[in-house]
Amino acid sequence: MKVCVLFAIFTVAQAAKATLKPISACCNIPELGNPEPLAECSNPKLPGPCKDIQCVFEKSGFLTENKTLIKEAYKTHLRQWAKEHEGWSVAVEKAISDCVDKDLRQYLEFPCSAYDVFTCTGIAMLKKCPNEHWTC
Repeated sequence: MKVCVLFAIFTVAQAAKATLKPISACCNIPELGNPEPLAECSNPKLPGPCKDIQCVFEKSGFLTENKTLIKEAYKTHLRQWAKEHEGWSVAVEKAISDCVDKDLRQYLEFPCSAYDVFTCTGIAMLKKCPNEHWTC
């Protein structure tokens, strides 16, 4: 009997193909950035977790000269993106309420508001990933 139960569990586990991938790999979030700023900040790609995201945010008009997030500009961008990507409105509103309307820190060794809001945006959108974009 124990052998049959173990075989059944093994068979189910094999059929379901369990994975230990990071959960972020399970949601196919379309590119959030506009092509021009992405291209400008990719050649060459800037080092570190802050500089490349900060570059894209600056060139997109989401940061002030002193690197502070321009919340209304980022909200407008996200909402426009949601209009262009069906099914993502709930995820975008979650990102706005969790990440833009609050001042969060993702705790790099130094402050980087672009990294902070972008990392939070990705996490919030992952939490509300539409079923049709879930791949795991």
